[in-house]
Amino acid sequence: MGETKLHILELYSGIGGMHYAAELANVGAEVVYSVDINTSANEVYRHNFRQTNQQSRNIESLSANEINKLKPNIVMMSPPCQPFTRVGLKLDVEDSRCSSFLHLLDVIPHLETVSFVLMENVVGFETSEMRNAFTKALKSCGFYIREFLLSPVSLQIPNSRNRYYLIAKKFTNFAFGTETDIMTAFPRNSCDINMPVEQRTLEPYLEKSFADEELARFLLPAKTLMKYGRILDIRQRTDVSSCCFTKAYTHYAEGTGSVLQHDSSESFREKFAEFEKDVNVAHLESLQLRYFTHREIANLMGFPAHFSFPEKTSLRTRYRLLGNSLNVHVVSSLLKILLE
Repeated sequence: MGETKLHILELYSGIGGMHYAAELANVGAEVVYSVDINTSANEVYRHNFRQTNQQSRNIESLSANEINKLKPNIVMMSPPCQPFTRVGLKLDVEDSRCSSFLHLLDVIPHLETVSFVLMENVVGFETSEMRNAFTKALKSCGFYIREFLLSPVSLQIPNSRNRYYLIAKKFTNFAFGTETDIMTAFPRNSCDINMPVEQRTLEPYLEKSFADEELARFLLPAKTLMKYGRILDIRQRTDVSSCCFTKAYTHYAEGTGSVLQHDSSESFREKFAEFEKDVNVAHLESLQLRYFTHREIANLMGFPAHFSFPEKTSLRTRYRLLGNSLNVHVVSSLLKILLE
């Protein structure tokens, strides 16, 4: 790519997943400007990227003129997913949280230096009016597009997080797929995506040791075990999968993410059978069922070891911010494909 680095405009930047993906991809691109309106997310972002020009502002206040002065080559973004999510009202373009995205559609035709776009959202976006408007705006400006529904499982990462992705570029078409297909796997022979030989277990992503008081912070309360013990998604260190962690993880028990059997010396099946027999929660407590820590979730989502939260960020906020973030490895792989 030569000495000149490509400039990235990072929109809806959250806690910096796109930024880390760009670093991991190592494609000679740097984030020159980052925007999000979420105060908590911005604090985490600035804590980790002190040198980046990160602005807390509404994207609707960004004009084409202001963006053109930054001379970005790439726009990376992860717009609000609530208008399209399975647990939302699915108001689509009528949702007020789409207003900034709709503003971007008006801005895109006037961007002078942008040749590449990468966007992430929830499954469901692909059937939305917003998707139709977005792809129409890109195509009218000469972009070729490819769309995907991908999970980290595609990269042998033991965590399910199925998401919609769009990549777009000007001037040359992609050497794979068509604009009418939504791909559910990475294209074959695409750049140098590092695919492990076999599916990884959860073990390498877990924290190595816990002090007793630290473990106590993450153990599921007895009342949660009693009420939800039968529906919890319980995983062991040797498992090769886990459920998607949402922003409600630890706040709601059902459908928000897996829990871990910390004491692997006990037989889960035996203890659960005993619990079913006499409904004594002590049987389940002996398994030391705990929530995955925020660090472990960050590991599964591809955030590097040096990523951290400010000390003042509460545990619940850490889980919420991670639940709203993205998988760094998936985005990094797509960025390589986009720029190859």
